[in-house]
Amino acid sequence: MGWEDLKIAVEYDGDHHRTDRGQFARDITRLEELAHLGWRVIRVAVDTPRQETVDRVHRAWAAASTVR
Repeated sequence: MGWEDLKIAVEYDGDHHRTDRGQFARDITRLEELAHLGWRVIRVAVDTPRQETVDRVHRAWAAASTVR
């Protein structure tokens, strides 16, 4: 999920992002491309606490709002 106008994305990394070497390599390239385009990517995994994710998204929104 993401907010294109703020260039904030939230990505869920399932186990295959860690265990599939091809997927891992594609993830590296994609994340570098998004960073080059000015996107903030918030990555979460199965054990990421919900409140931590919410807090990270709030911080990204606040930071993006001050830049605009």
